[in-house]
Amino acid sequence: MDQHAHMTDHAHDSARVDRAVSHGMLVLGQETAFFYHLPMFMSPHDYQTILEGTFSQAGADPQRTYREDRHSHPDTRVYTFAPDPFVLPELFPPDPKRKRISGELFRGHFEQPAEYPDEPASIGAAVDVTIGNVIFVQKLLPLPTPLDGLAYVLFGKGKELFLAHLLTRKGDFDQVVSAEIRGRQFTDDELRHGVTVRFTGKANTVASRLVEGKAVSGTANVANAKVAVEVVPTREFYMSERDLA
Repeated sequence: MDQHAHMTDHAHDSARVDRAVSHGMLVLGQETAFFYHLPMFMSPHDYQTILEGTFSQAGADPQRTYREDRHSHPDTRVYTFAPDPFVLPELFPPDPKRKRISGELFRGHFEQPAEYPDEPASIGAAVDVTIGNVIFVQKLLPLPTPLDGLAYVLFGKGKELFLAHLLTRKGDFDQVVSAEIRGRQFTDDELRHGVTVRFTGKANTVASRLVEGKAVSGTANVANAKVAVEVVPTREFYMSERDLA
């Protein structure tokens, strides 16, 4: 397995000392909901984590509400979930202590940071999320092994494919884009575990990040084999440097 795929060896080392806090998450996808923990290089937010989950709520259908809200607001890129305080590593395999988190779902960024200052709109309070799969976990402290080039984690299901920039250092950039992948059709099972895609010859800098509509050649690591692919970013859903300073 690639060293960054699914879960790094020390991803849950600090599970016994992490405290319960609200871990804000970017919400992606329409047919399937994916949750990208918005990480920071400070405890207990020092986890780059990608989850797959399902919304539920007594007497309502928040999954449908979320999907329809995205359809009716096509220009809105950022949707976020603000969970009630919980210990993030309790979700992690091999022995998860919880499968469900609860919180509030927003159109827009619930914290209104400088990058996304628009007033957020709540589209569901007291919403439950049942975690069906932990796609990727990487602990950011101590610092991961530095990268010698640009790399992303590919995840998704069916035609909904996303790439999250692989974080390895303070001052890094946090970017999530949707993309079309040419040269290899990935199965849902492969995507369940996250696929590392490296872009040889591109520096691991914000200036070299993926750009909407600009195709770039890369190498995907699948079952310990390297596969040449072409990545065409279709939409940038999230981009920030502030939280990783």
